[in-house]
This record gives sequence, C-alpha cells and structure tokens, in this order.
Amino acid sequence: MTDHLKNHPSQETVPKAGAMINTLRAFGYNLQTAVADIIDNSISAKASNVWIQYKWDGEKSWVMITDDGQGMDEYTLVEAMTPGSKDPKDEREDHDLGRFGLGLKTSSFSQCKALTVLTKTESGEIIKRHWDLDYVNETGKWNLLDYLSDISFQEKLISLDHGTTVLWEKMDRLVGNANVNDSAARAVFLEEFELLEDHLSLVFHRYIDRKKLVIWMNGQKLESWDPFMKESEGSQRIASERLDNDNVMVKCYVLPHISKLSPEERKKAKTEEWYNLQGFYIYRNSRLLLYGDWLGLFPKNEHFKNARILIDIPNKLDHEWKIDIKKATATPSLAVRRDLQRLGKLTRKKAGALHRFRGNQIMLDDSIKSFSFQPVWKARKNRDETRHYYINQEHPLLKQLLEKESISRSDLKKLLRLIGETTPVESIVQYHSEEPESHELRENSTEPDSAIIELASMMYNSLRKSGAGKEIAIKHIFNIEPFNQYPQLIEYFN
Repeated sequence: MTDHLKNHPSQETVPKAGAMINTLRAFGYNLQTAVADIIDNSISAKASNVWIQYKWDGEKSWVMITDDGQGMDEYTLVEAMTPGSKDPKDEREDHDLGRFGLGLKTSSFSQCKALTVLTKTESGEIIKRHWDLDYVNETGKWNLLDYLSDISFQEKLISLDHGTTVLWEKMDRLVGNANVNDSAARAVFLEEFELLEDHLSLVFHRYIDRKKLVIWMNGQKLESWDPFMKESEGSQRIASERLDNDNVMVKCYVLPHISKLSPEERKKAKTEEWYNLQGFYIYRNSRLLLYGDWLGLFPKNEHFKNARILIDIPNKLDHEWKIDIKKATATPSLAVRRDLQRLGKLTRKKAGALHRFRGNQIMLDDSIKSFSFQPVWKARKNRDETRHYYINQEHPLLKQLLEKESISRSDLKKLLRLIGETTPVESIVQYHSEEPESHELRENSTEPDSAIIELASMMYNSLRKSGAGKEIAIKHIFNIEPFNQYPQLIEYFN
C-alpha cells in the first residue's frame, strides 16, 4: 500500500535523547501506579515474591523493587531498557500484563531521574544497566550505562537463584532536594508508602488470595483487600454472566448493610469510603485496572454505595477497551456496553432496596396510613414539594409523656436521648439521593408562630427574675436557636 512512496526523497529523523526521555516522564503516574506497573513486569516474569524496600535519606532517598522471576540475559535487559521495545499489536502470552513496552521506563522516569535494573538468570551472573536523565540531557545521547551507585543494592539479588531488581534514585518528583532532617518532607514520603500499601493490597488482591504472589514492604508481608467482601456472610453475588463471545466475565455484588458489620469489619472494609468505591471493577488477567467508577453509564449515588460489579477481560481486548499505558483507565467496548447498563441497573436496584428497607423501618412517609409501625420521626412533603421532618406525637412513649401534667428530669433526659438516637440520618440521606430538590435549604419564616413567641417570652421572664438585666436577657435569647431567626421577637419582651 505504500509502494508509491518508495521513490520519493526521504531522511531519517532521530528524536533528541533528552527531549524524548523527559517526555516519557509526563504520562501522569503517581507512586502507586508506578510501582504497580513494575510489579506487572514481575508477574510477567513468573515471580512468586516481590520485595519493595525504601529508605528516607533526603535527596538521596531511594526505592528498590526486587522479584524472584526468571530474570533476563543481556540482550533482553538492554531491550527492556530501550523505550518502545515492544509493539503493542504483538500477541502476548495470557499471563503477560505489559502492552506498550514502555511501562518500566515511563513508570520509573515518572518518579526518578536515575534508573538501574539488575538481573540474573538461573545460570548467569548479575548484569546491570543504568539510565541517568541528567547525563542524557548533558550529552544529548542515548547512552545506557553499565553502572551501579552502591554494590549493597545487589545484596538481595545475590541471595536469589534468579530475579530482577529495579532501583530508583534521584527521586526528584517525590523528594526533590529535601534535607534529610526535613520532618515535613519525610512525613510526606512515608505517607505515600502507606497509600502504596493500600493500593497494592487492592490491585493485586486476587494474586495474593490465590497464593500466586507475595508482596513484602520493608520486610512486612502485605495482606490482600477484597473489595467484594466474598468472605462476609452478608455479601451477595446477585448475577454472573459471560459476554462478548465468553471473553468478558461479569459478576455483580451487593455488600452487606453497614449495620451488619462489626467495628473491626467496618474498618477492614473501609466503609467510610464506600461512596467513592461503588461501581465497576475492571480486571485484566486478574490484575485490577480501574475501580470505583460507573464508566459514564451511571452517576454515583449514596443510595447505591453497596453496589460493586467485577469485570474480567483478557489482554487481547486491550484495544477494544482502550487500555492506556498506565493501565489505569478503560472504556467498555460497544459489544458489552448495553449489557453492562442492564447489569448495572439490576445491581443498583438491589443495593438501593437494602437501604430503602432499612430507611423505611426508621421513618415512614406520613401519607402512609396502612402500617401500624410508629416511628419517633416522620416526614411529609409540603405544597412546594420540600420535605419536612417532625417528631411523631403518636409514638407510644411520647404520647404517654405528653399525657402527663408534668415530667421529671429523668423522663426529659430519656426523651432527649430517644429523639437523638432515632434521628433518621439514613432516610434523610436516602431521600436526598432520590430527590435532592426536596432538600433545598428552607427559607426562614418571616414571622414567628405563637409557640416560638411563648417560649421566648417564658425564657425572657425567667432570665429577668433571676436578676439578668434587660439587654443581657435579650442578648442571651438571640444567641439561641431558633430565636436568632426572629429579631422581631424583641417586641414581645416587656
């Protein structure tokens, strides 16, 4: 198809080394996605263990990632260190998590200016290659060096029969030129590695659970974090289907209601983050790519925070799903989009019913008269379609107290505790999720009603009898809600 171009004059244009390598730093990785990309290479190399070591040392801080994979010979190492060494269109083995042949370089350069890779096969000695971006910028040449800054960095690899070490130094993006005694910079550095632990525990949780991979961070073994809580009795798998000629597996889960979880289970399940964690979870060869996202098919909603859908795709569908270099974004192919909408609606409906049932047990719409349950709180819609919440005086305990001529201090405390403990937070959140317009901030009434006037007058007279001056008494009352909303109450104070 290009024969007509062969006879035209041409010249080869080679990218400038410094400019090209600096461009590779701008793919948008953070520490979490960068380290995960390195571990992808370890899995592709059939590693069983990955050791992540890091040290705070100011501008000399470093990160080292070692695996016990099959290692590389010299030719393979040089190829791995060469940008764009693989064609993304090439067929790969099923377990291969790579795609562009750029992951090692782009992820590493996003975090550091000095990258060293050491490796050895079962029958070979340790070999190494090193990129230094300052040196490349200075020379303007693609000079890949045979260099290691400190021989101690090869100790872990020496103890293994085979494997690979990736070493990051000159970590300008995370550390910069911070002094080793800079406590604030050190705190940021260590906090990033705490986030990294959480990220890796989630992204590789299926490898960890299936005993295919063990990840160590500074000697500590990482535990997996299963976002579907499959070991919990309350977690439900409500649907399971194969799509796109059996290439895509979809499993729909509804997590248990938070009230069913113990404090320890809530902490482990990260219930405070459930709103952001709802949605689709896309796995490629069991590695989590994207999570907590409805992929543009639905909006996030408090009502559906218990809904999570697992999607498994093989690496041969990378192009159809538009998998990016960082393996952090994906777009469902047209072949499955309609089915994902259908399964998403089903899962969201089930998750919504979980909250709706519990919410209705706490507070019923006061237009419903056929149910004998008496909540402490009720809700009704006003003429302007806004929702009004009020105390139900027909509740047996409240009714009993209201029928008394007077109530004791003990009864009043019990009443206040009952009202506080039954505040219908879940139902308010549910109603707001379904009809946010019904919860517009209410406008203040222009005039106080008789009950407000009577209460304010009683308090004013009590303050005056206790010896408070007129101005002090008025100031005190207007510091109390709801009297502060009605400045005209001053007309009723004698």
